[in-house]
Amino acid sequence: MFAGIIYALGILLVLFFSSFFPFFNGKEYIFIFILFVFLLKIWAKKRWNQKNIWEILGFTQFEESIFNNSFKKELFKSFLIIAFWILLLIFGNFLIFTSELNYRLLLDILFTSIFVGVAEELLFRVWLFEELKLFLSTNKAVFIQSILFSIVHPYSFDESFTVNVLMKIGLFLLGIYLNLLRINNYPNIFPSIAFHGGIVGYIFLAKSIFHVQGNYPLLIYGNQYDNFINPISGLIGIFTLFILNIFQIKTSRKLSNFC
Repeated sequence: MFAGIIYALGILLVLFFSSFFPFFNGKEYIFIFILFVFLLKIWAKKRWNQKNIWEILGFTQFEESIFNNSFKKELFKSFLIIAFWILLLIFGNFLIFTSELNYRLLLDILFTSIFVGVAEELLFRVWLFEELKLFLSTNKAVFIQSILFSIVHPYSFDESFTVNVLMKIGLFLLGIYLNLLRINNYPNIFPSIAFHGGIVGYIFLAKSIFHVQGNYPLLIYGNQYDNFINPISGLIGIFTLFILNIFQIKTSRKLSNFC
């Protein structure tokens, strides 16, 4: 109900404002996110008995949250993963440098990585996870949240069934990893934001620097998306996420947060 109300209000707002400012056409996600942020504190207090959700999540200690070791570790980890994947593509002669750097795209990269990292983590690893925990055990809530995280990302009818299945598996494993990060750093959400935003940001950064050439093995590296490659849908990305999840599950068990 909460998500449905916010989505409906967001659509109504974008219809209203776009009639005066055409810039807002198709940008209903901006209004939906603003409403979500505004109403989350009220929802958390009534549903989860959490009086100040922003303090709990680490937003009121913003400087401390982004400079702590966990945040820096996950940001650097996401960089290493994408850098290693890029190097493999370069050595396979599947990527070449572009002639010039698109500086306007760099601003889009910064916005996209921050927006996706914050918005999706608040929606899935905070709101959805906390809602599921009201009815399910922690491990079941992690599992269901990850399935829903995978499902809501659209199915690509331009790609084969195999590629789409690999994409869903990759998203499912990413959802588990991000939720385990939240659990292991509970209640702070910033390590999850760092890894998620880092992965998105570094992929877009690579897109601004490199150009895909030739017929590369997409089942290994991932399918092309928006004139670049999405590593989540490739076997390299899936294997990497699988290994990361093993280590996070071991950490969770040591902390007695997961069974």
